[in-house]
Amino acid sequence: MDNLGDMRTAVQSGLNVSSNSSLFPVATIDSAINRAYRKSGGLFRWPALEDAKKTSTVINQEYYDAPTVWRPDSIWRLEVDGDQWGEDPDGSPMAYEDYLTWRANSLNANSTEKKWAVQWLRFFFWPIPTALGANNIHIWGQKNVEELTLITDSTIFTSSIPEGNEAIVLEAVAILKKKGEVEKGGQMLSEEAKQILIVAYNKIKKEQSKYEKTQPMFEVEDMFSSSKKQTTGNF
Repeated sequence: MDNLGDMRTAVQSGLNVSSNSSLFPVATIDSAINRAYRKSGGLFRWPALEDAKKTSTVINQEYYDAPTVWRPDSIWRLEVDGDQWGEDPDGSPMAYEDYLTWRANSLNANSTEKKWAVQWLRFFFWPIPTALGANNIHIWGQKNVEELTLITDSTIFTSSIPEGNEAIVLEAVAILKKKGEVEKGGQMLSEEAKQILIVAYNKIKKEQSKYEKTQPMFEVEDMFSSSKKQTTGNF
């Protein structure tokens, strides 16, 4: 199943209906497929949905809007004028409440520390820009899946995780199942769909773990050494 047309046919087969069914017309089936696709896309932070955008600094403007098609609170990296903002060593943002508290402290009024925070679909950063920029803000976040409208439209799973499309079909059939005894079958299909996606995502995380840092990040004092030399530890 490579595209919307293939999944539509698979859903019709799962419901044992023809392509001209009055009970399950094409529009109804496509709507269920897209509902299932949105649920599948929102279940995990799929790498295929990672996105990056550029915008420009505005003089004396502290906060900026993220794209409306991004997941809320999903921005994980900020660069301004080529410099990475955030906490050492990974550039992570502060909690929004902590950022407000830090900003409210008069001792930080002239700070040059690169602080930033995310609030829903907005991001704040300090120091506040003093110059108009030209696409000098780079942000990375997580977008939502795009609606499937054409029969040739494919999902984020089509090329790399084809079993993801199988899960979408199972979930779409579950959505369309009627109540009563049939509903129990729909619940089983929905659980099967979720398990397919969980297994697929766990495989991705296992592969990604190969690239995770294992080297130490901090130098700490060895309190048990006679020389109290600086030693390295993983923290």
